[in-house]
Amino acid sequence: MTASRVWAVFSTFRPDDALLDSVASVAAQVDHVVIVDDGSGAVADDVLSRISSPGVKIVRRQSNDGIAAALNDGIARGCAAGADYVITFDQDSNAPDGFVSGLVRVAEQCARAGERVGVVVPEYFADVRQQRGPKARIGDATNVIQSGMLIPATVIRAVGALREDYFIDLVDTEFELRLRRHGYSVLAVGGLRLEHALGTRYQRQLFGLTMRLPRIPPEITLSTPFRYFYRVRNRIVLNREYLLTAPRQIARDTVLDLIHFVNAVSVARPRRSLLRLYGAAVAAAFSGRLGRMPSALMPVAGRVRWNAPVVVSEDR
Repeated sequence: MTASRVWAVFSTFRPDDALLDSVASVAAQVDHVVIVDDGSGAVADDVLSRISSPGVKIVRRQSNDGIAAALNDGIARGCAAGADYVITFDQDSNAPDGFVSGLVRVAEQCARAGERVGVVVPEYFADVRQQRGPKARIGDATNVIQSGMLIPATVIRAVGALREDYFIDLVDTEFELRLRRHGYSVLAVGGLRLEHALGTRYQRQLFGLTMRLPRIPPEITLSTPFRYFYRVRNRIVLNREYLLTAPRQIARDTVLDLIHFVNAVSVARPRRSLLRLYGAAVAAAFSGRLGRMPSALMPVAGRVRWNAPVVVSEDR
């Protein structure tokens, strides 16, 4: 446990037993854990009832309001209770010993040196490298992922919480870009890694042909189909807000997302259902309709299946 007061915030939705290991990996490293369940209902009763540990609070939200709303609920509780830092986690991330203290140590060292620290993350989120440039003990980070993200409470009070109207997807990227726009640094701790199950990976294909592109992995992790509504809509909204302040990052990420969206259409069955989600997302972005995806689109998303060879399956 660190000298500074640190609260860990978990957002859960229909969690399985992996949550038990995730919470156990973090609880001894922080002062308090708050688990905010995002409207799972009775399906989460068994798992949540087995989490009974001093310093762990469970909050059951009645409706599914999205990951940002759930995390903000826990973040607000930590800040109100006097936490110096909050650190956010997904329900299937596992922190090694010394993970939290490693992040706090860098945050406080840089703050003492006069740096305006916005967030600190590990160099690696599973196999995804978040530190940009050459390896360093402390380096700039980009495209940070919210699980394992340490945030000073003063930063939340200064720039606001996560964007709840994004619901899910690019919530962390928007927060990162907002921090930079306000003059805060986004840092990664070299050598630190947060373990996380990335999900099922498929061979990257385009209309039946295997794709091999320079500096792009030959495998693709496809999201649950309904997530593509949020990914497309929020990409457009994010680009419109941050293109002028972060043009290189926006341009690079947009190209990569476009490649991904085309890949997804190529392997989707039926394709027209995924294309309908894309069209609805574009319309929502340009009309300013944020928040939860319209319920009428859920059956459309439910029809989509991925027709691509599985490379690695991490289903539990």
